[in-house]
Amino acid sequence: MVYPKVKHLIFQYYFLAALLFVVVVGAWFVRSSKSKDEITILLTALGGLASAVYFIQKQKLEELRLFKELFMSFNRRYDKINESLNRIASGESAKELTIHEIDILNDYFNLCSEEYLFYRRGYIYQEVWRAWHNGMRFFVEEDERIRRHWEQERTNDSYYGLEIASRIR
Repeated sequence: MVYPKVKHLIFQYYFLAALLFVVVVGAWFVRSSKSKDEITILLTALGGLASAVYFIQKQKLEELRLFKELFMSFNRRYDKINESLNRIASGESAKELTIHEIDILNDYFNLCSEEYLFYRRGYIYQEVWRAWHNGMRFFVEEDERIRRHWEQERTNDSYYGLEIASRIR
């Protein structure tokens, strides 16, 4: 999970890096003899910097749009099954899950795993993932039937490595 952290670090501090670059190049140019070649190097460096800043800003904007789309889609899907999940969680722990309840839980686990996949790829912000994960933990840790079904389902290795019952810091 190093890539998303590095990407977010770049997105957060690129302007400071650009400012530092301008200061270093400016200091070099002030100390230079200001020949035609050095002026060309200066203009090339500043043009490259402007291109890099533009690229990073454009990338941030595209990823923000993707995040918003994912966020809204995931929340819409969750809203459709939320009431059913709460009903399952409030059911009797001695009763077996019905086929319909299993289908709802499988839909929920698939939703959770998709959220996790996009989080691991760096498209879901950590604070959003933490909140979603806390909700997942609530259902799995608080309801014995859901926990048993999750434990059975995760043996299939079809949830992209998602672990629901562990805490995130």
